Amino acid sequence: MNQLSLAIDLSRCIGCKTCVAACRNYHGLTDHASDMPGKMPYYLRVESRREGSFPNLKLESWVVPCQHCNNAPCVKACKSGSISKDEQTGIVRIDQGKCQGSGDCLKACPYGVIQFDAARNKAHKCDMCWDLVHSGQKPVCAQVCLTDAIRFGEKQLLRMELEAEGKEILKRMSAQSVLYYRNSV
Repeated sequence: MNQLSLAIDLSRCIGCKTCVAACRNYHGLTDHASDMPGKMPYYLRVESRREGSFPNLKLESWVVPCQHCNNAPCVKACKSGSISKDEQTGIVRIDQGKCQGSGDCLKACPYGVIQFDAARNKAHKCDMCWDLVHSGQKPVCAQVCLTDAIRFGEKQLLRMELEAEGKEILKRMSAQSVLYYRNSV
């Protein structure tokens, strides 16, 4: 399997949430007439961490999409068999036709990235823009990132590129399929 992956650069991400907005729009997750801020569904979110004290403050931001886990707990938790990990790409997907809306996958996800549509009684999540990827394009988040903080490709190739560039891969954050890195200090 050639695990497809995103690589997130903490040195470049400025926390602007352009990727979040583009993802919501592309996947139709936003009903501007009824959704309240903070209540809109999302497939990825931006987190940040502040370090230091004034005047030497440092802010790191990063994107948290579905991690397309190696042994995805959502796949194991799904009793209907609607969640699977694609053997060729490593992308974890939900088959909406099979989803019975039990919500077990939401509880099982350690990253909190699976959403639930109560109106349709279906779980849904990032599928790494499956349709775009299969037509040879990048996921929307990687296409729109203003600072080029999101890369897309095969995980092993991304890892080799990052190492060749002297980037520090953050092992603890990169335990699954998404790689997190920064400039070496």
